[in-house]
Amino acid sequence: MSDYLNCGRINEKNDRFFVENEFKPLKPKSSSWENSGEALKRVFEFEDRKQLESFVVEILKYNRETNADLVVTFSREEVSVSINALSGHVSEIEIEASRDLNKIRKDVVYYYAK
Repeated sequence: MSDYLNCGRINEKNDRFFVENEFKPLKPKSSSWENSGEALKRVFEFEDRKQLESFVVEILKYNRETNADLVVTFSREEVSVSINALSGHVSEIEIEASRDLNKIRKDVVYYYAK
């Protein structure tokens, strides 16, 4: 019976399981969105005015389709977006909206690339 219990041990010197010795913690991907717990916030910067205007129009179209509460302000080369949590805490709805807005920005910048 003792052989059965010890068969999973690979490294007898440290008396540890292989998984414990080789475990490397995962590093979460960093986000460009600021999470305050009640809202996600980000400032998008654009080099071209046409990109900024197109981005704002696409956000307005997206706002019709989403359940997220978006607050958008823009001036000169910056668009500030705040996604307010409907439940009091950031949920999957807000996280999905932030991903969608990142994709919209990427598409707009690619479309109007010089």
